Amino acid sequence: MDPKASFKTTGEQIDGAFSFETADYLLEAKWTSSPSSREDIDVFASKVERKLDNTLGLFISINGFSATALTRGGTGRTKIIAMTGEDLIAVLDQRISLPELLRRKRRHGAHTGEMFLSIKDMLNQD
Repeated sequence: MDPKASFKTTGEQIDGAFSFETADYLLEAKWTSSPSSREDIDVFASKVERKLDNTLGLFISINGFSATALTRGGTGRTKIIAMTGEDLIAVLDQRISLPELLRRKRRHGAHTGEMFLSIKDMLNQD
């Protein structure tokens, strides 16, 4: 996955980056006690949009997302995959591998336009 530590570009902080299959990912990690907001997603989406076409974003919010955070605004397509602490626990508990989790979330987004598929829903599809 060729991970990269956090770095700064002109005017912005990136929490990390990695390559997976045919895409490069920017990483945003929110380790806050409250769920991430629509504004948090929008700020990160702007960072991803300013990068090359094969760039996607992985937004990890340890305590999930607010009720409106995952709703799409505007007319553009999302380039963000959302992940929660529950997803991360499933990987750490070896219920699913990180590559498989990313593949299935990316496929779900490609098919539905939605940036989030919960691990519960994902494992219930099997």
